[in-house]
This record gives sequence, structure tokens and C-alpha cells, in this order.
Amino acid sequence: MDRTYPCELTCICLINCNQKILVMKKNDSEFEPSLTFPGGHVEPNESVTSAAIREIKEETGLTIVSPTLMGFVNFDRQDSLKELIFVYQATIPTETATHNLAGTKNEGQTLWLARNQMKNYKLNSVVSAIFTDYLNHKNKELYFPSNQTFKEQNHD
Repeated sequence: MDRTYPCELTCICLINCNQKILVMKKNDSEFEPSLTFPGGHVEPNESVTSAAIREIKEETGLTIVSPTLMGFVNFDRQDSLKELIFVYQATIPTETATHNLAGTKNEGQTLWLARNQMKNYKLNSVVSAIFTDYLNHKNKELYFPSNQTFKEQNHD
């Protein structure tokens, strides 16, 4: 029995600076109209961590160093494929204005929000679960079965 199948690999990064989080209003995402965190696809022959660093640079102009893997989101998509979203966190010392890297696609507006301001914005169930785990310092799998609500997978 062949147990291999196509899987989409993506990553996001929660960037913290002085108790603020960098969020993004993506203009071309399944997360619309929810806020999300910067990130994107893992390219062939690229590590997931390298993809996170590259995507942050492309989408925000920021250079992050040694992001920490927090966990991952395991999605059973409606098209019967799987998507894994690797969730990273990083800290930068100074709140910096962001911009997309020249020559890359502008994927949306970024803004720095205090953690308590997040409740004033629409967050879909995936982004909300990721942010809740971030606030609670939990590192784990977040599992979203096809056509079902979030199912917590805590293997501590």
C-alpha cells in the first residue's frame, strides 16, 4: 500500500517586538478577511526554517535570525490533500516599519499590534488557535480535520 500523497508545506512566523506582534492583512489568502501572520510556501530544496526566514524577508523586509519552531498546523483540506503549516516565532529588538522586498509580490499590509489589541480584529479558527498557543507558550500540533472544527492534539 502506497502511503505517500501530495502535501503542501507552508510556514508562518509570529514576530515579537516589545510586547507587540507583527500581523498581516493578506490580500490573496485563504485566511481573508482574517488577520494572519507573515509567511508562505516552502520551495523545493529548501528547509522549512530557511523558508520562514526568506518569506519574512520578502513580505516584510525584516531579517529574522534563528526563528524558533513553536509547532505546526495539520490541515486536512477539502480537496483531500494535506497542508502542514510550520509555526515559528522570532523576536526583533526594534519595532521597524515593514515593506515587501523589491521584486516580490505585495501580499498585504502589515501592522504591529499590542497583544491585547488582537481581540479587536477578526481571526479565523486557525490563526486564533496559533495565537492562543503562542500566548500560552504551548508547542504542539493543531489539527483541523476536513469539514470539522479545530481538534487539539497535545502530546506533552
